[in-house]
Amino acid sequence: MDTKLLRTFVVMAKELNFHRTAERLFLAQPTVSVHIRQLEEYVGYPLFERTGRKVRLTAAGERFLIHANRILEAHDDALSDMTRWKMGFDDRLDLLISPLCAEILLPAIWKQFTSMYPNVEVRIYTTLSQSVGPGIAAGRSHLGISLVPSKHPETVTCKLYNDPVVFIAPGTVNPDRANFRELLLEHPLLTKNHPDYWEDILYQLHDLQIPIRPMTVSQVHITRKLIINGLGVSFLPLSAVEEELMNGKLVRIATPDLHLPRAATYVITPRNKELPRSAKNFLVLLNELLDRR
Repeated sequence: MDTKLLRTFVVMAKELNFHRTAERLFLAQPTVSVHIRQLEEYVGYPLFERTGRKVRLTAAGERFLIHANRILEAHDDALSDMTRWKMGFDDRLDLLISPLCAEILLPAIWKQFTSMYPNVEVRIYTTLSQSVGPGIAAGRSHLGISLVPSKHPETVTCKLYNDPVVFIAPGTVNPDRANFRELLLEHPLLTKNHPDYWEDILYQLHDLQIPIRPMTVSQVHITRKLIINGLGVSFLPLSAVEEELMNGKLVRIATPDLHLPRAATYVITPRNKELPRSAKNFLVLLNELLDRR
């Protein structure tokens, strides 16, 4: 089956417009019509219905779109694999990792790993921590790194390290004179930026009858930026703010009345599938890096 026809069909199925499809594929509009007609003749069914200027997929088109995407994916993977082989890559490492874990861990290990294993192609995919376990179970990557353990029965979770959770304020605050209760009165508390510990902290604040103005911010890097600009305070893993603490953009404030939790980071692997050599080497290097901390 001609992949040119399949690509035209897949783009047309998304755009549902001959002119836009032609523009995206750098084709003449009549060529798009010819490709669709040839493909319809090949599969034996009409793939699109045309009503005036409107175009939509037929039931056969909806069904065939699934197969077309699979064929193109296999085709592209095959060409990509041959390109990697031609370039000298003889192995591959796929990582599925939460954005915060990627930000904290990858810069420290990336250069060393690629230097030690130059023939390994590394592909990094980011997703929410809660999606790492299911992704590993589905075979999307060789190993995952997450802020929460996996609950999927086809995965194995091991704790990499524990990270102290600290109360963080803007760098303009004097940490020797500041009182965390007063800061919580003066600033919004930026919450829900970590999937694990917020329920415990909010319960303690409620139990101590400390008034707060919670504001949900789902990403740590956004939380950091808001605090640096004086727009809030938050409880964050220490490793996520070490650089900003060192350069004075943020300060750590004591919280004598609170029992702050520790935020764990986990590595997630398939239960009944042996890791490739590249993944094993990555884990060895990662554990050595953490031992040196």
